[in-house]
Amino acid sequence: MRLLTVFLFVFGSVYGEMVIPENAGDSLRTLIVSNGPDALIEYIEIFDPPQRLQLYQLAREAIVFSTWDGQNLDDIAAVSEAGIAEAMGQANNAPNSLATIALLDLANVMSYNLSADLAECWPGDTLTRHDRHFERGLSAALQCVTWRHELDKGDFSLFIAFWAAGMHQLSLGRPEEAVYNLVSSLNHAQRYTAGQGRPLGLTSEAGYELILAHGYLGLAMEMCGSDDDQYERAIRAFEEGFEKYPELADDYRFGIAQLQWAREQLLID
Repeated sequence: MRLLTVFLFVFGSVYGEMVIPENAGDSLRTLIVSNGPDALIEYIEIFDPPQRLQLYQLAREAIVFSTWDGQNLDDIAAVSEAGIAEAMGQANNAPNSLATIALLDLANVMSYNLSADLAECWPGDTLTRHDRHFERGLSAALQCVTWRHELDKGDFSLFIAFWAAGMHQLSLGRPEEAVYNLVSSLNHAQRYTAGQGRPLGLTSEAGYELILAHGYLGLAMEMCGSDDDQYERAIRAFEEGFEKYPELADDYRFGIAQLQWAREQLLID
């Protein structure tokens, strides 16, 4: 649920063709490593509006999916927030409703990515996180929920937006609040699963999304002091799917790794 692929959208006659050099990501990463986020943002703002949007997306990927000495979440958030502000500013001045919707959708995707990047559930991600990061991630996730309802984005998009909100509430030590958002995440995961023609229930047949949603709700219930066993059953469902669905084995292994990493951060550390 951490998005790697750049969100590509087409304005047609609004902006026309946009071309970004293939090595732009490397250049953007070098700039933030050497001079910090303000210098990177200042550089991006030199470009025309459509190029700025693409560059902010490339910058996020370049700095999130790599490591260097001094890397920190505040810098990552600063670049992401500048990209969201850019998309919103362009949406407010868009020439027609279709362009406005496309730009709002881009801000929505950027906001989700920011929330996901700040979450403490990614295996091997040891960047230092503080409550301010979780509060910012929660705010970004809740904004996504609003936008995704307004844009009629569908059950998968709402499943991951509610998940992000619940995950940050768990990190903030507010599991009772998280239960509401994680139940909403589960509900949308169930609708999405049914729409894919897969069976409901906490079984390997249900698929990655629904099993994961049950697992996170189980974590929240455990943090609330409940003897609910959804977390353990989610792990078993993923494990049972390795041989049954070899084409899903990598996804299922990642689901286990994500749940176990999140539990270690929330309940063991």
